[in-house]
Amino acid sequence: MSRPGTVYLEVRGNIAELVMNRPEVLNAENWQTVHDFHAALDELERNRDVRAVIVTGAGRAFSSGIDLKALAAGDIKLDWFRRIDEALRRLEQLDALTVAKIRGYALGGGLQVTLACDLRVATIDSRFGLPAVLEALIPGMGVYRLPRFIGLGRARRLVLTGEMIAADEAERIGLIDWAVPEAQLDETVNSVIAATLKGSAAARGYSKRMVTAAFESDYDDAFARYLEYQEECLRSSDHRAAMAEYRERKK
Repeated sequence: MSRPGTVYLEVRGNIAELVMNRPEVLNAENWQTVHDFHAALDELERNRDVRAVIVTGAGRAFSSGIDLKALAAGDIKLDWFRRIDEALRRLEQLDALTVAKIRGYALGGGLQVTLACDLRVATIDSRFGLPAVLEALIPGMGVYRLPRFIGLGRARRLVLTGEMIAADEAERIGLIDWAVPEAQLDETVNSVIAATLKGSAAARGYSKRMVTAAFESDYDDAFARYLEYQEECLRSSDHRAAMAEYRERKK
């Protein structure tokens, strides 16, 4: 386990929890956040035993996005935006299943962290938005990911107005996957992870790569990659075990 910082990692068996840890400022993201986020990702990429990563925020918010105090002081320049989006891309491409556990605000860079995860579970009182235009900025590569989640029209609305929406609307439009009462948040996250990890790690990992790249490659490239990955799956011990289980059930 890494030493707690503005982002820290806790590993319990094959499940890790990546925690944004500036609760006094609703986990707003500054330079130290970026450094610590990359350090946590270094650790995750080295640990091949981790099969699922819960991404969350300490305290009463997931993340309120960019640290406006640091921004106003001139501490955040273009390289910060480059490095935070490089971290999100690394998160998005982890082989492990990633689940965002959301409470309170997921705004700006906080919402972008959730979009880089595979699945999103939020409390019913959570709020979501990309308010960067209100600070005369572009909301990072949220402009790239968000339309792929909720469609062009809805993405334009959130990006151009900077408004916040509630969890029930976020669930309805596909921005999050589950909206649950606070008391059920941990239980739901654990249940989702347990159900998902029952399948083949190889098949899930290959499928994740293809879904992530679905809007980034043409059909022929995707088809060739699919056949390559499918051949690997057919040869895997997971597939042999699944077929043996099927034959046993049929008896």
